[in-house]
Amino acid sequence: GADIDPLGEGVNVVVPPEPMFPTTLHGGHAARRGTVSRRKPTARPEHLTLNTSRPTFQRDRCTIRLTNGDPLHALAHSAKKGRRYVVASDLSVESKYAVEWCIGTVMRDGDEMIIVTVTESDTKLDPTDGVPLDRGAKLRNQQERQTLAYLLVRQATSLLQRTALNVTVVCQAWHAKNSRHLLLDLIDFTEPTMLIVGSRGLGKIKGILLGSTSHYLIQKSSVPVMVARRRLKRPPKRNAHLSLHRARVPLSEAAIDKAPSKVENDVEAMRDEIARDEAEPVEREEGELDPEAEG
Repeated sequence: GADIDPLGEGVNVVVPPEPMFPTTLHGGHAARRGTVSRRKPTARPEHLTLNTSRPTFQRDRCTIRLTNGDPLHALAHSAKKGRRYVVASDLSVESKYAVEWCIGTVMRDGDEMIIVTVTESDTKLDPTDGVPLDRGAKLRNQQERQTLAYLLVRQATSLLQRTALNVTVVCQAWHAKNSRHLLLDLIDFTEPTMLIVGSRGLGKIKGILLGSTSHYLIQKSSVPVMVARRRLKRPPKRNAHLSLHRARVPLSEAAIDKAPSKVENDVEAMRDEIARDEAEPVEREEGELDPEAEG
């Protein structure tokens, strides 16, 4: 039978169509034979409109909504009820794969996915006792949430554009004192069909264990939890003879070399910029106190 997942990225990912004109670059088989093969007719994926809402700022959070196609119309013509999924993300490689797995494999027309990232902080929360927050500090906190929300939007957009799904994706960035408690409250409020998290195996023997947050959510969540774990890629059999003389590495010292993604670099740059902005007022205050100390 035909392979329902030829790209290995989920059944929802559309296979890109073959080029309109055959190419003879890189010494293709057709060029070597001196013949031009006929292009097989392929069904082009339906072009769906992707709408991105403006950032909405609410208490301790920033929300951006993505609408791919027409989910309401697709749901009205379907006998099934739309489902909602929550993906807990910390913008790591493992969390990105959890988003990929949900969009590429789990979601169907009319479904909704909520991607949530939570930054723990005691000083960046909106006041609850009516005490007004400094306007500059409030704008900085909102800007940080908006930046994190747009990083989630970038991940989801790159995946939605490769599917023909009529779905809704909500990206939320939060500030909270305790991220685990906030995620549990969010789950109880939204009542999703499933919570999806990424595993946090980052090296050595810890690679077979779950991260503390993932393990906590599995124990406490009121809905089923799916841990999306990327399988290691095995080398092709035809190249197996090349690894006969490679040094053997014990399991306790095994690790996966991963190049940082562009999103990870953006996150680090954003956090460094926030740290510099927070350090400038402290240095300015110390500079103002030095002349008094000398006098």
